[in-house]
Amino acid sequence: MKVDNLSRAGEQVKANVAEIADKARDLTEKVKERWDDTYHDIERSVRKARVAAEEGADEMRHQIKARPLTVVASVAAGAFAVGLLAGLLVGRKSRD
Repeated sequence: MKVDNLSRAGEQVKANVAEIADKARDLTEKVKERWDDTYHDIERSVRKARVAAEEGADEMRHQIKARPLTVVASVAAGAFAVGLLAGLLVGRKSRD
């Protein structure tokens, strides 16, 4: 009787281990598929961003060639504003 019980218990353990191994294998496959999908989505997004950046750079070159003085004046005004803001922030910290 004890041998039969031990035999059944051994078979149940084997069946449970096999079932757990199958579930782990399925989970691994699902994770791998999800990883591949995510990788391809990121790759596609990077390609789109690169194309958009290149188009933006081309448009900027066109604008610079079409209106060089306006671009220089805009850059100078922006640099002046950033310098003024930085000077105000540094000046306030030194007074405190």
